[in-house]
Amino acid sequence: MELNINSPKYYKEIYGIDDEIYRLCQEIYVYFKDKSYSEIINIVGIIPIIAPRELIENGKYKEVKYCSVAYGFADVNLFVDYEKYIESTMDEKKSLIVKNVVDSIKAIKTRGKMDFKLFESDMKKFCDESNINYIS
Repeated sequence: MELNINSPKYYKEIYGIDDEIYRLCQEIYVYFKDKSYSEIINIVGIIPIIAPRELIENGKYKEVKYCSVAYGFADVNLFVDYEKYIESTMDEKKSLIVKNVVDSIKAIKTRGKMDFKLFESDMKKFCDESNINYIS
């Protein structure tokens, strides 16, 4: 399964791209590329939304949970707590990004007929191998 994790909405515009987070997303992509969790979804595009609460409450950003069975594609944009993220160490930021990826797959598991338990197990293995604290 291809996990295409893009740079976080809003956060990227204000703070730029964190090299370590970018590398983490590439490592996740490579780790999961040859794995399969669904017979109907092959590509999942994920964009974390890391924005202040005021912007979210004013409707500037909205969560997206979309599956296109016809194209084997899913698009997921979920919120990450902005205050928590900007105050976190790099290791904590990595854990929050991993949590967002797991939550994204969980959000589409029914519509995408995803084997979420297997995915979560593999993500825990990835985190163990990468020394990332897994947050459930």
